[in-house]
Amino acid sequence: MLLRGHFDDELWGLATHPTQPEIYTWGRDAMLAVWDLKSHRQKKHCKLEAGGDAIAFSNNAKYLVLGFLNGTMLVLDENFTAVKKRRDRAGKAIQVIKFTPDDRILAAGGHD
Repeated sequence: MLLRGHFDDELWGLATHPTQPEIYTWGRDAMLAVWDLKSHRQKKHCKLEAGGDAIAFSNNAKYLVLGFLNGTMLVLDENFTAVKKRRDRAGKAIQVIKFTPDDRILAAGGHD
């Protein structure tokens, strides 16, 4: 692979891994990607059913949460496996996701 990246629509989602030299990107092109900061290469990626703008890690690196443009949130582990059911909400795009320092509460803000 010579070149791979986000290619269609805007890229807003960016999260640094709490313990590893990696960044995760999440875009409106529905691609979730992991980038190695040492080699400057993409380590892995996956394509989801819809795109989004918001992405956040829990402070303990156990969870990765994606916020979709349709108002849905999805909780994944580092292997991109869903570990929590999606919580669909009637609304607009999720714009920001944050965990409290003790990871007990997840807060999300949407355009509605």
